This record gives sequence, structure tokens and C-alpha cells, in this order.
Amino acid sequence: MYKHIAEAFVPVAHARCVAEQLCTKCCGYCLSVAIAGADKLLTFEDARAVLRPADTGLQMRVEGQNLVVFCGVRTLLQGQLATVATVQGTAVEWHPAGRVPFKTDRPVP
Repeated sequence: MYKHIAEAFVPVAHARCVAEQLCTKCCGYCLSVAIAGADKLLTFEDARAVLRPADTGLQMRVEGQNLVVFCGVRTLLQGQLATVATVQGTAVEWHPAGRVPFKTDRPVP
């Protein structure tokens, strides 16, 4: 199990395309990229990221054992996101997350 877990929702148009472009931009930094349904799974050393397109944007989840790698993956995603999409609003806001990915009992912004 991962010690550090955070999720963010980013309102973007064409979220599926944005997720694919993010994978392409990040593939040089990760160990593997896999597809599970609509989800894109990026595996890093001691961390992983899940990108899930939604109707109104992109859901991102980062899980990591090592705090430095965990923060690095979040920063990588945010930086590459800025190169492939126009993000509505001011910044990506990461929130602590539970063990269940993208839990639906909380409102999505």
C-alpha cells in the first residue's frame, strides 16, 4: 500500500485526448504506461498515477511510498498538463484521498 495519496480534478475540454497526451509526455519519466478501461495507469519508481477522463474534465490520482517521488509525480503531471491543455481556473488543487480511487460520495468540482 502507498503512504501518500492525493487526487485532483481538472476541468478541461476533451479529457480523453488530454489524458493520452499526458501519457505521451510523461512516458519518458515512468517505468510503464497501461490502460484499464478509460483509465491510464503510469507506474513510476515507488509511485503510480491514474488518469481518468470524465465528462467535464480529468481526474488525476497519485499514490507514492516516498514523499519526494510522490511530490515529483504530481509536479510532473501539473507541468505537462500546462503544455497540453488550457486549465480553467487558477491552479490544480490536490486533495488527500482514501484507499478507494475517485470515491463518488464527495462532490466533484
